[in-house]
Amino acid sequence: MAEPFKNELGEKRIKVIATHLAEHDDHFDESAFLNQALSNLDDLSLMERNRQIVEAMNTFLPSDFVQAKAIIVNALAPIEQQVDHKGIHSWLAVPMAEFLGRHGTGHLSEAMDGLAKATPLFSSEWGIRHLIDHDQSAALKQLHEWTEHTDEHVRRLVSEGSRPRLPWGFQLKAFIEDPELTFPLLEKLKDDPSDYVRLSVSNHLNDISKDHPDYLQQKLTEWLKPEDQKRTRLIKHACRTLIKQGHQPTLKMLGFKPFDVEGVKLIIDNPELTYGESLKFMTVFTSSDKNPNADVIVDYAIHFKKANGSNSAKVFKWKVGKLNKQGGFNAKKSHAIKPITTRKYYNGDHQLEVFLNGKSIAIMPFTLAGVE
Repeated sequence: MAEPFKNELGEKRIKVIATHLAEHDDHFDESAFLNQALSNLDDLSLMERNRQIVEAMNTFLPSDFVQAKAIIVNALAPIEQQVDHKGIHSWLAVPMAEFLGRHGTGHLSEAMDGLAKATPLFSSEWGIRHLIDHDQSAALKQLHEWTEHTDEHVRRLVSEGSRPRLPWGFQLKAFIEDPELTFPLLEKLKDDPSDYVRLSVSNHLNDISKDHPDYLQQKLTEWLKPEDQKRTRLIKHACRTLIKQGHQPTLKMLGFKPFDVEGVKLIIDNPELTYGESLKFMTVFTSSDKNPNADVIVDYAIHFKKANGSNSAKVFKWKVGKLNKQGGFNAKKSHAIKPITTRKYYNGDHQLEVFLNGKSIAIMPFTLAGVE
């Protein structure tokens, strides 16, 4: 059985942190640090472990932030030798960045410098948010300078660390309310030579889409260059939530225009489904004007039954393509209904719905049984 993911910050790994901090701080009480950092570890999630390690660091590193920062930076592994005996690296760098961000608010320049050194070992995207939240103006000034940094990891930190709704990180409310605060950063990075950076830019844009769909669509219309494949991929990935939502201005911008269909069929092979099996289905339709080669995005939603008996829809990607020469389309799909950590299933009535270019074209019921 695979180890729990939270063991990336498990006892063995935390001992590596202690060893390297002690190597660079003659007064570091390694035993006492471990006693605090390992307290009730089994009961803590990954990010709870991260916070507990940071609290122990704050207890046993020097109270002077500049001294503490120097110890942390010296304890980091060389970029070209990311192995335990050389220094702190990988997930172990996450609490280092968290410490620098959380406790460096009074020394923003020093803290940002530390984060830039730590982020190539593992993204400092969570730690930097404390500095942005504390002094937005100064942090943004540094982020603008970093858009021209020679290290792609630091340039990526610009867009990822300032995401309004970063997963596992606290929300940056000011950036949620006003996308103009970070959009200039994304303008500078949209054509970055690194795929790693451009992917982060698209994820940041997707965050913006959740609160300002029309604003984002208008901005990205200005970015469109059909001949630029990298730019086009970035824009499409940035718009994935809007595409799922059927946001018509975005779909039209991307060339997916609504059209009428006829002969729509949605066939579920196993409408009485047992938990653990896969829902198997297919759809067939034809454009009313028999329009060949029209661009299509076909998505589907499963309306899952909830504990209170109501249904909640979750949209999934299916297929992007074109109608055939006769103006028709057909496709098959299999969707596993199996245990996952992000969903609890309930026996009873569910629904399957199919969308064409953001518009619902068919819906059918199915039942689920066997959930204990």
